[in-house]
Amino acid sequence: MTLDYRNPHDWGKSPLTDRALRLVQFKAENPEEWAAMISADIQALSTPLEESEDYPPFTGTEFLATHSTIDDHPYSAAFGQFLGNGIDPDIANTLAFGENRFDLISEDFDDPIRQLATRIYSRFEEMGYWDKLPQSSSNIDYDYIPY
Repeated sequence: MTLDYRNPHDWGKSPLTDRALRLVQFKAENPEEWAAMISADIQALSTPLEESEDYPPFTGTEFLATHSTIDDHPYSAAFGQFLGNGIDPDIANTLAFGENRFDLISEDFDDPIRQLATRIYSRFEEMGYWDKLPQSSSNIDYDYIPY
């Protein structure tokens, strides 16, 4: 059974489901804007990156489309926390690599999603999460990670 943004029973199941429903709704209601966004994304992905610049290996959307589980992500605990709290996959990916880019969420410092992301990011930073890449997921104390 597929999700339908017009079905009220499909909403509110999880932040990720609601995000997907919002994207489908936007695509259905704004086809020209959706096409422009997709063509801009395709153009950005086809532009070669400078080798001297340090970019994450995937965008969040590309990563989710090409991997069956987020456990394959080098910083899976952070990526999962950001995704699970309703943050866009591309922004979650950027934050998961330790980049302090909360402006991508919102310019408003009082935005609740930005504040939540800041708290999650700060806790990972306090843990020294980005100082050393975990060797396996068994090294991560998931109970210590706040929401």
